[in-house]
Amino acid sequence: MNFFIYLVIFLLVSCGGGGGLASSDINNSIEIENESYSYSPPSGNSRDNCVAKSPSSDWLDDFIMPQLDLSKWSYDEGCNNNGGGCNGNNELQNYTSNDRDNLFIENGLLKIQALNEINIGSDNVLQNFTSAKIMTKNKFSIDVNSRVTVCFRVPEGTGLWPAIWMLPFDGSPWPSGGEIDLMEAKGRSYASNGSPGQANKVGSAVHFGTTWPDHQYIASDFYTSNENTYQNYFHSVTMIFQNNLIDFYIDNETTPHLSINPSIYPLNQYTYPFNKEFYLIINLAVGGNFDGGRIESSEICDDPSCSNFPENPDKKRLLIDWIEFEVIN
Repeated sequence: MNFFIYLVIFLLVSCGGGGGLASSDINNSIEIENESYSYSPPSGNSRDNCVAKSPSSDWLDDFIMPQLDLSKWSYDEGCNNNGGGCNGNNELQNYTSNDRDNLFIENGLLKIQALNEINIGSDNVLQNFTSAKIMTKNKFSIDVNSRVTVCFRVPEGTGLWPAIWMLPFDGSPWPSGGEIDLMEAKGRSYASNGSPGQANKVGSAVHFGTTWPDHQYIASDFYTSNENTYQNYFHSVTMIFQNNLIDFYIDNETTPHLSINPSIYPLNQYTYPFNKEFYLIINLAVGGNFDGGRIESSEICDDPSCSNFPENPDKKRLLIDWIEFEVIN
């Protein structure tokens, strides 16, 4: 059995500064209704560390079709410069639409890769990298009383930023409408002090607030061993989505590494935004604020075959084996 260590980090970000948690900050006056559902990971494994698929899933994409199923997914495209830099995070890629250079299915895996490629997107922004972003927006929603599981492997490369996340299906504005991040990771395989620590770490988070720049979030990092990293082996993330409760699990965790409810500070200072339908997003960003703007173009594919990394081009790609959704009682 693999040895896992998890560390929960609660972060407060707001206009003009932030702060940590103290016991006096916790407000337990909000009444949370008890949920009858108790999650147990399916017995066995699918690929590497991923939990087994459920025999009763209500929605499944295991990427056995030769092309992306456009009845389930749509593409985002361009830079989406909203005044805060591309995608609000000063990212360095343009997302392309239905371009097999950036997204394709091979051997039962969805593969997304960033390329060193100058591109002008639909919003007329020139970027030095391309990548792909797909979503179930306007096609499939994830409502409360559900379970979502994704079997994934993250890419290696300083500046690569893979993410599996959700936004409100009704188009509620950010951040007041809420954001749910099942998994995001940093592509560099070393920590800021040069020691190991990024290849074996992924994070989950929720974002909320009122009107920008009043933005806050609660986040948790989950670590695996240096011998079983997220960059070298497949792992799964599971979200249990209930009324007034969101739990996140990695692999066969039986205790969530992050659990969200309306009583948690600073979420208890805001209207709880998560009791509604969301849509799923999968993307691979380049650069941006998440890793402090770090980027090494030499660690990113030069062409669609990733010929500058001929021994193992998949090391530079976000790989998704399968995704499933199930309604729970």
